[in-house]
Amino acid sequence: MAHLKQIDIENFKSWRGKQVIGPFMRFNCIIGTNGSGKSNLMDALSFVMGERASALRVKHLGDLIHGAHVGRPVSRTARVSMRYCDEKGVETEFSRSISGDSSEYRINDARVTFSVYSEELLNIGIITKTQNCLVFQGAVESIALKDPKERTKMLEYISQSRDYAAEYSLKKEALQKAKEDSQLHFIKKRSAAAEKKQASQEKLEAQRYQVLVDELDQNRLKLSLAELFNNQQSIDAVNDTLTERQSAAAAKKEELESWEQTVSAHKREVGRLTRELQHIEKEIRQVPLWLEKL
Repeated sequence: MAHLKQIDIENFKSWRGKQVIGPFMRFNCIIGTNGSGKSNLMDALSFVMGERASALRVKHLGDLIHGAHVGRPVSRTARVSMRYCDEKGVETEFSRSISGDSSEYRINDARVTFSVYSEELLNIGIITKTQNCLVFQGAVESIALKDPKERTKMLEYISQSRDYAAEYSLKKEALQKAKEDSQLHFIKKRSAAAEKKQASQEKLEAQRYQVLVDELDQNRLKLSLAELFNNQQSIDAVNDTLTERQSAAAAKKEELESWEQTVSAHKREVGRLTRELQHIEKEIRQVPLWLEKL
């Protein structure tokens, strides 16, 4: 478990010279009488964590140097170092010193900017702007007396969520828009599904209709073929009847021709007999004349 291991203080507030506080365990309790320096220890921790001078009960950073509050600073500088030990036992030293009214930040004795310093503190869970790991005297009671809205603001400040308010608003708007788009897409999807279902039904109806049309065409074709077959049968029957009647007519014609020849022969015979009869009648008429001559 990561923890604060040691604090080195030099000419800071009530501590003159170099003082080593620690080593600390994972859980520690500091007790003392009033004025023994408990609050100054909290100020030292706040200072090394990058807190502003106004939060350390002074107007200027130079007032944090031992003796400066009575106009007799013992040095031109003051320094506080914090040794931090992570879960793997690796130690990191964070150091902040005062020179005049300016601060100098170091990590493992390497000078860095405040932004880099704050970033490294943030990596171990310390947010310099919110004092998220320090609870000062009276803070608990003050927090308990706050109304819900004030506590909400305080928690937003401590968690730095206020810094993300604009981004949160944008993302909330984006979320709302995404929900609206999702709802719109859902409506479109449902509409598309309904249209797809209707199209499927229409397709099935069209397929059934096409099947019926194909069956109708097949039945019409069969009917046409049946009619053609029946017509052909009728034509064949008529042709057979016609052939028979033509044969019969031919036979009748031959018979008629035979009768015509017979009639012609009879007519010739009648003509011959008629001529013979006329000749006989002529001869008969000539008999009385012959008799008269006798």
